Amino acid sequence: MKELETTIKNLKLKSPLMTASGTSGHGGEEIDRLQVNRKMKASLGAFVTKGITIEPREGNPEVRIVETRTGLLNSIGLQNQGVEFFVQNELPGLLNFELPIIVNISGSTAEEYARVASYLSENDTCEIISGIEINVSCPNIEKGGVAFGADPREVRRIVTSVRRNTDPRILIITKLTPNVTDITLPARAAIEAGTDALSMINTVRGMAIDVDTCRPLLGNKTGGLSGPAIKPVGVLMVYECFRNIPECYNRDIPIIGIGGVSNWRDALEYIMAGATAVGVGTAWFVNPHIFTDIRSGMRAYVKKRGVRISELIGKAHEAEGDSVNC
Repeated sequence: MKELETTIKNLKLKSPLMTASGTSGHGGEEIDRLQVNRKMKASLGAFVTKGITIEPREGNPEVRIVETRTGLLNSIGLQNQGVEFFVQNELPGLLNFELPIIVNISGSTAEEYARVASYLSENDTCEIISGIEINVSCPNIEKGGVAFGADPREVRRIVTSVRRNTDPRILIITKLTPNVTDITLPARAAIEAGTDALSMINTVRGMAIDVDTCRPLLGNKTGGLSGPAIKPVGVLMVYECFRNIPECYNRDIPIIGIGGVSNWRDALEYIMAGATAVGVGTAWFVNPHIFTDIRSGMRAYVKKRGVRISELIGKAHEAEGDSVNC
């Protein structure tokens, strides 16, 4: 199915679909499900792990997840067992996964990001890791996260430190926050600091209140909203970066579109806005066949029109001022 092939720099993907980091885990039942479901795995272009930090994190207090009418509020808080445990106990399970593996990393300081990247580079002896996704956009932690992603200077500092401490063979992706006025500013900072690609968006800050108890439902009070409600925000931000940043428009810096993808039409919206690949997260909780469903829909679409998926990247920009039938 070469019509669905795409590339992120030197990384060749057999499909533009990727798991979204916050929902994919890094060694548990999500991976087991993909291992036994060959159709699902064949639908993916890459697997992106849940966030890894330098030291273990217990995460935020319960309640951590609240459903909304149009999505999901979560406040997990980057729970994980640390980079050393990941490399020794979880990474080996991805060796024969037959997919590019991208590890999402986070930290409370620029130095912590650099230490995680360095540890991964130095201890990935089998070269399992194809890319590192720098999470400068998590809204559910007290230090770092969205506070970094909203400040272009911090984004530049973190990306620079990760780039310097990462094996050159490993792709660097910077995951941006939607909780800003102009997403092109941190995007430009990441590009100037040496990122190879951008991914956007992370969750949108939100909260829910129990009207019976008069208290916030989440243990952390606030969380990140994902799901269908945020798709228009994500599509707009991909569109703005592709339109206004020459490196994105020229496809020197590919964009991975994330946020609210629930079907193949959603995925194509992101691609036509300027995304080279698309991450799927919350919808996976609802539909275990989401990846095969989206792939089938996209494949039927491109075959009917006699095009490759790569020809649709940024197609919406061609329509400005002209009538374009795609």
